[in-house]
Amino acid sequence: MKRFVIGFVSGAVVLTLGVLGYLRLGFADVRADAPTPTWITRWTFSSVHASVRRTVPRDLKSPLPASDEALIAGGKLYLNDCVGCHGAPGQPASDFGATFYPPAPQLARGGTLYSEVQVYWIAKHGIRRTGMSAQGSSYSDEHLWQLAAFISRITSLPPSVRDALAEKAGK
Repeated sequence: MKRFVIGFVSGAVVLTLGVLGYLRLGFADVRADAPTPTWITRWTFSSVHASVRRTVPRDLKSPLPASDEALIAGGKLYLNDCVGCHGAPGQPASDFGATFYPPAPQLARGGTLYSEVQVYWIAKHGIRRTGMSAQGSSYSDEHLWQLAAFISRITSLPPSVRDALAEKAGK
């Protein structure tokens, strides 16, 4: 048992020193325009998602009634302020959103894996070290809930909401 513990501790020390040496010697690629290895993308996405799930209060609920009016209001906010980074429904992906590190998710194309409550929390508080800054000081809670309602349903909007937003966009 003693040999096992010594071996385990030795392995942990060697691994830690190796990682620290790798980082301190500058081998970690920090270029924002370099492609990110898939394993890093998956690891960081899963850690962000886990942090959001853990941090969002379980008793947080939307105060807005589920209605087309709330979705339309959220859609108008999205079309005015979010499409530059996250893409517009029915349009190609945002070139600007692709310049971020990590790239901004193209919500209009792929939707989101987050719940409405989680989208609200992300919009209000942002996500550190990404282009998603905290919007809590820029929007009222009501507007953030409208945005969250829209974003959480962006790939499955009712036809009446899509029509109202297309009319607003002048299509």
